[in-house]
Amino acid sequence: MGNPIDEIFEKSISTQDNISDLPSSAGLVLFTDNQNNPITLLTTANIRRTAKTKLAEQQEKTKRADLKSITAKIYYKACQCKFRLAIIHYEAVKRLFTTNYKDYITLVWPWYLSVNINDKIPFFCVTRKPSFKAGEKILGPFPTQKSASVFMNILEDVYKLCRKREHVSDGQSCPYMQMDACVGVCAGKISFEEYKQIINEAFSAGAEPETAINNFQIEMQKAAKELQFEGAAGLKKKIDKLSALKKTVYKWTGDLRKLKIVHIDKSFKIKEQGSKKRKQSFAVFVINIFQIIDAGDFLWDNPDVVKSIVNKRLEELPEAGDEDALERFSIVTYFLYRSKPAGEWIKNLKVNIENLKLENPPT
Repeated sequence: MGNPIDEIFEKSISTQDNISDLPSSAGLVLFTDNQNNPITLLTTANIRRTAKTKLAEQQEKTKRADLKSITAKIYYKACQCKFRLAIIHYEAVKRLFTTNYKDYITLVWPWYLSVNINDKIPFFCVTRKPSFKAGEKILGPFPTQKSASVFMNILEDVYKLCRKREHVSDGQSCPYMQMDACVGVCAGKISFEEYKQIINEAFSAGAEPETAINNFQIEMQKAAKELQFEGAAGLKKKIDKLSALKKTVYKWTGDLRKLKIVHIDKSFKIKEQGSKKRKQSFAVFVINIFQIIDAGDFLWDNPDVVKSIVNKRLEELPEAGDEDALERFSIVTYFLYRSKPAGEWIKNLKVNIENLKLENPPT
């Protein structure tokens, strides 16, 4: 394996060279000392300006030496696509700083709801690090702990789920069961297998709220026709509660193992052979919880080609991943939950991606 610096970066200049020769494009910048050891690694909207600014900064006397005095080389890699740059930066930090790489990068982790159907009495719990063990079902991602907790409470209310784990273990009477807000599996009102079926129904409702709401509406209409007004009113309350799961904050929430995302954003402008004009190219990514596939850059002259590439890459997404999967996915969710994420982000495409409109490029 070669030098990671040479493998990551396209070019470099010495601090003795003219800094103005650096490109003004967005990208990744690395400052190294005279032993070629990394000093600092940055993403930037303008490589040249950032290099000039950092080298011109004066440190206070109490701080370490000025960056200019210890920098021998500046390595750089141009990258116009913001999401691709974030991924390149993450991978570069891991390779350059190895065991202590987390000191050099800030990751904003999303939240998840986890429930293991193999447990004797399964409970939903809010977590940032689901384990992906056998039997574990995961809903997510969620932007905040509060949004995940609210989501969980709605499922617990609608399906009268057991939520007091400590009462199950010590045999105490549960206040939720006394209020008829729990199905009472711990008291033997239903069997463990029946309760696991209810857990599965609750999970399915969290993964696809619209389907669960439609099913309850059918039951409600049937109850009303049969003059079972109390039952119909109870179903109406369930529908109202589940409707909150359709809020924008839960746009990206679903069965995490089934979540697939396509991201398209602007990349470099390139010259075609025989033409002086530059054409905008677009970076294409397909993503799931386990992997981020960079499909490359494409011109928009033939949208069918892009569709074909996206379709092929979606089928290549793995169903399992390494320990870094959640860490990498936190970069995805950082972009998903920004107020104005760059480019287009499209959720859960069908294999034939009929709902992906590629006639016009993303703005």
